[in-house]
Amino acid sequence: MRMTGGTPVRNHSLSRFILFAGAVLLAAPAAYAQDAEHVAEGEHPEHSEELTYRHAVTLSAGAATHTEDNDTGGAIGLSYGYFLSHKWAVGLKLEYASSRLERDLVLLPGVLFEPVERVEFSLSLGVERAEKEEVGHGETHTITEDEALLRLTFAYAFHLGSRTALVPEFNTDITASGVTYVYGLAFSVGL
Repeated sequence: MRMTGGTPVRNHSLSRFILFAGAVLLAAPAAYAQDAEHVAEGEHPEHSEELTYRHAVTLSAGAATHTEDNDTGGAIGLSYGYFLSHKWAVGLKLEYASSRLERDLVLLPGVLFEPVERVEFSLSLGVERAEKEEVGHGETHTITEDEALLRLTFAYAFHLGSRTALVPEFNTDITASGVTYVYGLAFSVGL
């Protein structure tokens, strides 16, 4: 719990993380059961064939909203992913977000899980470098802070072809100083 102006403010980051983890854990057995049912009926699940590509590069663009001061600005990111299977991938994302009050540079290694076709969840742990402008004694100066960051992501992929997809995504970034929502559209290309 934080104090803001003498009033307690509850940080719901832990409850959001628990809800996200619970959704992944609840969705996974249903997806595996559905695939097993199709195989038992003599059908081949869509993901039974070999992967057509293992590497993917993604460019994303959207907005970032810092909930602490309700400041919104643009965000752009570049990421690389390596698919371990049809349901699992690991990767690295570099993202830059800029708003009126803050500029953030984020580096996030993470893991992606696709419990059912097109629905993606990911969990990333990384570092955020934030530059904030503060006014003190009548002067404006820039303060740089480095913080650990936990990112929870929900996305839905619209396949444009066998190697390309448009992916609307919603991210919740949790740091010690607050929560930031990053949302937008990503374009992914399989290599």
